[in-house]
Amino acid sequence: MPVPRRTWAQMTGITGRRRTPPRLVGHGLPVVRRVVRHARAMGAALADLFDHELPIRAMYRVDRFGWGARSRGGDDYASMAAGNTSAFNCRDVTGRPGVRSPHSWGRALDLNTWENPYRSARGIVPNAWWQGHSHPRVAWRARSHAVVRLMARHGFRWTYGLGDTQHFDHVGSRARALVPPRPCDRYCD
Repeated sequence: MPVPRRTWAQMTGITGRRRTPPRLVGHGLPVVRRVVRHARAMGAALADLFDHELPIRAMYRVDRFGWGARSRGGDDYASMAAGNTSAFNCRDVTGRPGVRSPHSWGRALDLNTWENPYRSARGIVPNAWWQGHSHPRVAWRARSHAVVRLMARHGFRWTYGLGDTQHFDHVGSRARALVPPRPCDRYCD
């Protein structure tokens, strides 16, 4: 279902731009790109996580956390600190002003951000303790983890590996999702 006008009004100026066409799907959460394959894949992956009793800590639109000057979009840092799973956020790549994040296009998903931190130029965010730990249900550190394998079945690549453990990109086919993640330099997402 298309994002209702009232919801788009709440998102505009934080996670959405007036120039960004509201071709997004947002029946419940998360908001994703209105390309049938992205929306269906994300819905199916999230349903599959639920069916396999793989918990999601929280899932809110990122605009709930306000504007983030560092990302020039929704406050990704506040969202991560809340352990929020999110998708659409029209923002810059962290640490790379002017370069749009895959989240801007609504095809990326950050999953269980508290337990799955990322390595930024400023250190490990949002929770350094989890970087060296894994958990069979909520924190992954290898492509063999149940969550990473389940996401790959739905066409999501664990793009940055240990550099940004929370981040998945919808790439379409299972074969493309299984391609090893590219190296992450100083910052990833």
